[in-house]
Amino acid sequence: MSLHVNLLAIAASIVIISTALPGCGPSEDQVRATLEQQAAHTMVSNLRASATVSRARMQITLDFVGTRVMQAEQAGSFLRANLIALGTEGAYIDAGLGRLQLAPSPSPPPTSATDAGVPDFAIATAPAGADSRPIVTPPTTVPVSPDDIPRLDEIVLASGVGRDDCAIDINPVFTPRSEVIYVVARAFNIPSGARLSSSWQRQGAEVVRHTFQTEFPIHDNCVWFFIDQSDTPFTAGNWSVDIRLDDEPLMPVLPFQVVDGT
Repeated sequence: MSLHVNLLAIAASIVIISTALPGCGPSEDQVRATLEQQAAHTMVSNLRASATVSRARMQITLDFVGTRVMQAEQAGSFLRANLIALGTEGAYIDAGLGRLQLAPSPSPPPTSATDAGVPDFAIATAPAGADSRPIVTPPTTVPVSPDDIPRLDEIVLASGVGRDDCAIDINPVFTPRSEVIYVVARAFNIPSGARLSSSWQRQGAEVVRHTFQTEFPIHDNCVWFFIDQSDTPFTAGNWSVDIRLDDEPLMPVLPFQVVDGT
């Protein structure tokens, strides 16, 4: 009898447990909350991915704009240097360059519904087959001071020179009986090894040319050339002389006259 009662008790317990087990599973609210959490996680992941793409596009655009600005500055420097070399005033150049502006590139329309919701940035690209021509900044040129250029000052005609190589008189009267005619000048910045020459003309035609090569630099010292009757007769008329450095004129042509004496 006792065994039968125990079996009935066990069977009743099994029925109660079987009835209670369905109540231990997830409820409908729990299932809905789990789905919403998964959807939110997916949305956050998509937003992070979109933000990363947008940030990358923005960085590429900023890099491109920086390159354009640098190229514009280089082009402006190149243009300014060439205009100054051609004699244009610097203030006029700066005023003109200040009015130049780069035209912005239009942004292309979004290509898909996904792109339509994400800010996009236009990136200019060169057309296929276009040549790449880098802008070369010209080297900085240092202006040459007039004080550094070879030149002659105090150019005169004379009948002789002193121990300092300078003229003993200035533009005397020359006649067909004069023994010698000097051209004298104070020279500056004449380099060693330069070729100095004098050209003497009568009635516009060269009759004598003398040349010598400097053995040392000449600066703030007198130089001279002369002709005498052994070079050419001092025929009365219109004469002229000039001095050259390596065949480049160092002075304007200096006219003088040889006149008949009484």
